[in-house]
Amino acid sequence: MDGRRWIGAGAVMAAGAAAVVVAALAAGRRLPVEHVSEGGLELAQPPGAVWDVLTDVDLYPAWRPGLSHVERLPAGAGGRARWREYGRHGHTTYEVVESEAPHRLVTGVADPDLPYGGTWTLVLTPAGGGCSLTVTERGEVYRPFHRAVSHYVLGESVAVRRYLGALAHRMA
Repeated sequence: MDGRRWIGAGAVMAAGAAAVVVAALAAGRRLPVEHVSEGGLELAQPPGAVWDVLTDVDLYPAWRPGLSHVERLPAGAGGRARWREYGRHGHTTYEVVESEAPHRLVTGVADPDLPYGGTWTLVLTPAGGGCSLTVTERGEVYRPFHRAVSHYVLGESVAVRRYLGALAHRMA
């Protein structure tokens, strides 16, 4: 293949990539900024034992894949616990929004400069000798391109599914 054909093929690929980006932006603009995803898990351990794992942020990297380390931060407004999680794609700051040990924990993204935000509500309900955990993500994806990727490619519940899978493995 001579140089002109390579240049032509490159131009066609660039045009195709640009068309995909434009289509994703258009699709993302039609999607709502907010979404709700939910998942659940039955665990053999009682709520208190699961609560201890859910609230020990220092040990998150030991059981949550992709998380390299956690940095505890000074308490936020009202003495709320805050921490920063570091992973392959940078870092995110979180804080406890609500806590009713050992049954209900609400955490939220505490970094207004990110292209996403929202809260996670974790509810532990006794069930036999163990418990049931329900995780509800009330997320916000501010950028249209990221909304399209989240909705059409990854699925809005991907983070909840990964979290529950990692927790199930940790608690096994």
